[in-house]
Amino acid sequence: MTITQILVFVKVAESLNFTRAAEELHMTQPAVSHAIAAIESELETRLLVRDRKRGVTLTSLGAELLPQFRAIIQRMDKIRQQVAADKGIEVGSVSIGAFPSASAYFLPTIIREMRWNYPNLHFELSEGTADEIREGVHERKYDIGLTLLPAPGLDTVQLAESRMLLLLPQGHRLHAHPQVAIRELEGEDLILCRGGHEVAVLQAFEREGIEPRITFTTHNVSTMVGMTTQGLGIGIVSEMALSMHPHALQVRQTNPSIVRSIGMVLPSLEEASPAVQLFVETARRYFVEKVSV
Repeated sequence: MTITQILVFVKVAESLNFTRAAEELHMTQPAVSHAIAAIESELETRLLVRDRKRGVTLTSLGAELLPQFRAIIQRMDKIRQQVAADKGIEVGSVSIGAFPSASAYFLPTIIREMRWNYPNLHFELSEGTADEIREGVHERKYDIGLTLLPAPGLDTVQLAESRMLLLLPQGHRLHAHPQVAIRELEGEDLILCRGGHEVAVLQAFEREGIEPRITFTTHNVSTMVGMTTQGLGIGIVSEMALSMHPHALQVRQTNPSIVRSIGMVLPSLEEASPAVQLFVETARRYFVEKVSV
């Protein structure tokens, strides 16, 4: 079994499409099929099922082995990076998963600095929910993730804490309050912006013995701002996400505060490749010592 064959299997397993995998790897489709057949022959089992109606699917064993094959590729990349570093050259790639507001807040600064200092490094960026990012790091889809903490089973580096804020419609009765007690939101129409903080918000209401009336749930901060501006409810959003969306609405903190930690997660900081460790060092330098956002 060769590294190329393993890489082919990972590409096919992720895309579930032989043609697409061949294009991404700059190989012919017969060559891709041959690599998969060689792995299955050596292991004496099927990892992929080809069906004219359903297309390509992973067998249960194939799905179990996929994270281990990804780990092999990551270890080989680490070896190449260490050899290059010994020659004074920083090369390699970093696969990053992040939930949208963390991606927009942290990544431009980190990648700008790394591109300036290490121009030979390559970055692959993906976005998803906080839960999807944690699961993706567990499955070795990403070298490193930016997500909400805690993340059991993963090494973590906290970058910041993000408070949940309230956006008040124009003329709302709560404008007179410098802070808004959660119990004062009972019966109010609420607009919740998804981003991974939903559980923390619901738990905060539960602790106060209140059932929140969440009228709308959005995936986009701009949408939530627009709906609040139209008087459709009180927006609930993280301070970090809101900081990147200009608006003219009144903002209030909750009492008690609803706070979540945001950080980097990876399978093993000690075993991470040189490129990933450079990413962690850069992020630490720019964000770990900063105040909460």
